[in-house]
Amino acid sequence: MNRNRYQKQGHNLKASANKATILSVDTNTAPNTFRVSLQWSGNYDISDFDLQRFGKVLSVQDETQNTGWAIIERPFRVHPAYALPGWVINEPTPALSPGDAIPLRPDLEFGLRRSKRSS
Repeated sequence: MNRNRYQKQGHNLKASANKATILSVDTNTAPNTFRVSLQWSGNYDISDFDLQRFGKVLSVQDETQNTGWAIIERPFRVHPAYALPGWVINEPTPALSPGDAIPLRPDLEFGLRRSKRSS
């Protein structure tokens, strides 16, 4: 059912090469964490994708050959816009939503580019 809903909204669940597509994001896993479910194409593992950009990766699990999930702890960064006594303006981390793409980790992406040049 969810798969059909995403396709109707124009989301392509078949991730392009070297990217994973977010299937769902659950923010009710534990305090200051969220769970993200991914789907990808190709011979990859969930740990091959750049999940660290969203915070500290606490746990990952492959469910099938091309799906898996990760639990990520949100980073706490305070970027005050301006100072007011007793107030801090926090800059939020980027929101994730179903259909967003996550690229491979930079170290793997570099290795792929290098191997394509040598072939």
